[in-house]
Amino acid sequence: MQKQVIEFNGEAVGALMREDNGFRFIAVKYSVWSLDGRLFSNSSEAKRAVKVLLSKPVRRSMPPASFWVPGEGDPSSSQFRWNAVSPVPLPH
Repeated sequence: MQKQVIEFNGEAVGALMREDNGFRFIAVKYSVWSLDGRLFSNSSEAKRAVKVLLSKPVRRSMPPASFWVPGEGDPSSSQFRWNAVSPVPLPH
């Protein structure tokens, strides 16, 4: 079995396994999971695909955190002692 490690910025992210009709990419990092199992005609093509994928700006899955500051009439922090079975108080 012939294999070749694929690195990006000095870190191994996958391996290429030789097959009759090309090279199968095996992802070893989540960041390249979308390439896992893909067949490439040569190692240069696989390296180019990794570079394109990992050079994209990182998208956030959630918006930036925001912090709620109690205002006049809002519940005080002492009222936030809930657990999974505590009812959530409704505004009056």
